[in-house]
Amino acid sequence: GKGVATVAEMGMAKASVALWLLVAVSSACSSTAGGAVHARSLLQTHQESVASHLPGVSSWMNLSKTFLNLQGLGTSHPSMVTTHPTPLDTVVQSHRPLCYGKQATLLGSFCVAATSEEEDSDPEHKLPRITFSVKKSADAPGPLTIFLFDDEANSWHKFWGMTIHNRTCDEIKGIAKATISNAGDGVPAYKNIMGKVPHLWYVVAVDCQTRQCPKIETANLTFFHPNSDGTRDSCTGLPDAAMALKNSLIEGMNALSVQSILHVAGLTPFGVFVLYVEFIAMFLFSLLFLIWGVRAESAKRFLYFNTFFCTAISTMAYLAMATGNGIFVLRRLNSEGKSASWHLTNTALDFQHAALSEEYAAMQTYPIFFARYLIQLFTSPLLLLDLFLITGVGFSTRAFMVFSNTMMVLCWLSGAFITKASRWGFWVFGMLFSLGVLIPMVGVLPTAAARKGRAARRLYGRLMCVTLVVGVLYPWAWVLVDGSHALPGDLAALLYALLDFVSQCVFGVVLLRRVPAMAEWGDELQDDKDQGAVMTATNSLSQEELEMGPDDGEDNL
Repeated sequence: GKGVATVAEMGMAKASVALWLLVAVSSACSSTAGGAVHARSLLQTHQESVASHLPGVSSWMNLSKTFLNLQGLGTSHPSMVTTHPTPLDTVVQSHRPLCYGKQATLLGSFCVAATSEEEDSDPEHKLPRITFSVKKSADAPGPLTIFLFDDEANSWHKFWGMTIHNRTCDEIKGIAKATISNAGDGVPAYKNIMGKVPHLWYVVAVDCQTRQCPKIETANLTFFHPNSDGTRDSCTGLPDAAMALKNSLIEGMNALSVQSILHVAGLTPFGVFVLYVEFIAMFLFSLLFLIWGVRAESAKRFLYFNTFFCTAISTMAYLAMATGNGIFVLRRLNSEGKSASWHLTNTALDFQHAALSEEYAAMQTYPIFFARYLIQLFTSPLLLLDLFLITGVGFSTRAFMVFSNTMMVLCWLSGAFITKASRWGFWVFGMLFSLGVLIPMVGVLPTAAARKGRAARRLYGRLMCVTLVVGVLYPWAWVLVDGSHALPGDLAALLYALLDFVSQCVFGVVLLRRVPAMAEWGDELQDDKDQGAVMTATNSLSQEELEMGPDDGEDNL
């Protein structure tokens, strides 16, 4: 019974302390100083009364005392007030501003609108300006440093994303747009700001001496904005349309420079040149096949268009690789106590990493032609369709060959992105699936083509030779390029470009020089014409039958 009573008394004590804290918070929010003092005296009296009966809750009493002592400081709690004394000025007054997790204090943020050339010429009267006066606390050990950041990725976002506990102020200064040292004595300082696009600016205080949260008594910031209303509307919306168009054109012209065009991670300018040559070749052959298809008769037109589909897909894929968008990059990293190994890197950040680290830029690189696997995945079934239409092979054989081809491409694609020895297992399975394409091509399709006549058999024989040469070389090209990375990146690009040129452009020319007619694949318009001719003949016959008598009809029968 005594234990239960003690527990109950402890629960009542904790509830009483919670009540005290609630009333104390209410007094802190009270607008009348006398009410706060009265509430504080009542709490202290009640606290002493309960503590005399329940001495076991002294820790809770100490907590409440500490909070009451903080309330007794009067106006010492943090505060921030924003006013607009004039239409052109915004004033932010802070008292003991709070410090956040970066061991720095954000004094304020402002949206600075874009400035014109006229405003830039008169910085003292027409340019936006941030004036700040910071006074440190009496117990602050040293001077403060004020940093100004804008909302660009290499400024505020980089400061917010990095860990600054172990960073020197010189490192922070490297990403700040402006730095004011030895601040904190209340002497005003200012910064004029100009720019062609609007930006959010942040004013941050850091104690570079102790690297602890800066102790600031007061901070007064005045934002002079003669070219805007001081709100964040211009920073949250899109920039001016004309200025955005101009910036896009300038960026596009810079990207068209020879140095930018021939810069692709993992390749030298020669390798990039090879990719551009292949792009142009595929583009020209696509135009050729399209023109032939438009001029061809209806029964042959589908084969022309189907071949055009293949080269058109390859055209865009090679353009992506030539511009560095269809290639992933492997880098050879040296690990302590281990031999160097290849690792996949992020191509989107590859240029940025190379610019920041000389060691990273000096690493050996090797390309993975990811877009090539997309070429095979989409164009191989189309090329097989040409062979199926020429030979007239059955549906089950068609389905088996298309499935085997798809699995072959996916196996080698997976193996290309695996840097461990297990990638060779994917190559073996890819080889097995490739047999599911090559064996029917040699054993089943020739027999089906022979049944369709001598012309179909001879045409298929030529196409089979072209396809077999490429089909046999592809697996060993994978071994040299994506498997062992033994072939230099430029030669790998050249090898793949030659194989794709033979498998599509040469294949297409051989096919379309002696393309067979297929009435079942003709255009609907041509079919309608043929059907119309039959109906006309039928109607004529019916009209003659109507003119004939019964006897004539019997004689004709």
